Amino acid sequence: MIPANAIHVVPSTAPLRASIILLHGYMASAAGHREDGLAFSDDGVEVVMPDAPGHGARDDGRLARIGALPESERHAAILEISREWLAEARWLAGWCRERGARRVGLVGISMGGFAALALLPQPCAFDAIAAVLAAPTLVDERDVTPGRPPLLIGLAGRDEAVPPAPGRAFAARYGAELYEYPESQHIMRGEDWFDLWRHTAAFFDRHLNEGSR
Repeated sequence: MIPANAIHVVPSTAPLRASIILLHGYMASAAGHREDGLAFSDDGVEVVMPDAPGHGARDDGRLARIGALPESERHAAILEISREWLAEARWLAGWCRERGARRVGLVGISMGGFAALALLPQPCAFDAIAAVLAAPTLVDERDVTPGRPPLLIGLAGRDEAVPPAPGRAFAARYGAELYEYPESQHIMRGEDWFDLWRHTAAFFDRHLNEGSR
């Protein structure tokens, strides 16, 4: 479903037991998040980073077309990429399990975070989900079971691209682990990003290692 050259893997350093799939943001790419992925790789844990439709190795010219749209239409076009990613992310979860992963986590950033939240409804393909700088715009809460799977949400208090209020309210309804950084914008301050990523790595360490220690 996803071209092989558009799936970037940071391999585990021991026999595979868990995978973390990382979905990047708009106009980014999997390769650009390799350092972020390295923060999650561990003994038995790999990180799988696909390029989004139209991004990275899958460039088809759509980013230039989206960039020329009025702001409201551009936002809708970006959400459409998030929707396209849903079936692909479920397929990747199965691909990881076929290769030996007993547990699979998902983390999405911005556009990828919108997709990650949309993948919460049951039956959910993931054992833990983290969504960073995203809102529950694509979530049908009628099909969501609060607390299942475990969820982490990371927000920036001064984010004008993705205002934090909807994500904050959803985190409360769901019972999510919430980290909000009041001084950060959508491009977060470095110290805030590293702190949030540290919390995200710890979140996956707790929930993907259950029963393996």
